[in-house]
Amino acid sequence: MKNIFVNGCSFLTPRHTHEVDINFNVGEMVRDQGDINNFINYARGGRGNDRIYLTTMTYFEKFPHMKKDTFVLIGWSSALRLDYPTKDDFKKMPDLDQCWATIKMGESTTALDNLPGRKVPINHVDWEVQRYFQNVLGLQNYLKLNNIKYVMYNALPPPTIRKNDHHTLYCSIDQRHFFNVDSSQYYYCQTNDRFISKTDHHPNEKGIEEWAGMVIKHIDTNKLYED
Repeated sequence: MKNIFVNGCSFLTPRHTHEVDINFNVGEMVRDQGDINNFINYARGGRGNDRIYLTTMTYFEKFPHMKKDTFVLIGWSSALRLDYPTKDDFKKMPDLDQCWATIKMGESTTALDNLPGRKVPINHVDWEVQRYFQNVLGLQNYLKLNNIKYVMYNALPPPTIRKNDHHTLYCSIDQRHFFNVDSSQYYYCQTNDRFISKTDHHPNEKGIEEWAGMVIKHIDTNKLYED
């Protein structure tokens, strides 16, 4: 494998604050373990799954020759982050000219409920679930269609399944390629005291190293580089 393409939120980017200077992430640890030379990181802090799905697909359609020798690692963000196109210099990604910003849907329910074009009530809880599967399954199917090797996991917590339709979509996830689908790196750090601090709920160095170790084991056990 010559390349690794990484996409996600701030859990897959460096973290520099008054509390910490963390210069590595799960993607880089997977790269090092796999002895992969070329590292492409499209992860952007605060962004959601719409951007992850579309920018990953755009990258490979723009550079189709990269489909052959690239391993993709996706750390899914929150389905409550509604991404939208914005000005051309905001958190820009190399080689792409479309930039993205994000609406926090959980803080915008009143505004969404009062949209003049809305005819019937919005089920915000189910909307989150459907948005999660829309992006996860959409990207899963794109990667499979193009024979691109990959692994996914939830960086932030996935929504709670409540309906039979949700369960149907859940069963469509290829868990061989999805590490610990029912959990998340956030939950792992929360339950194992691996946050940076009480006010910064990003993984500390141990939270990155330990999660990466489990992802690497999943890749090796399932022979995902050989797929």
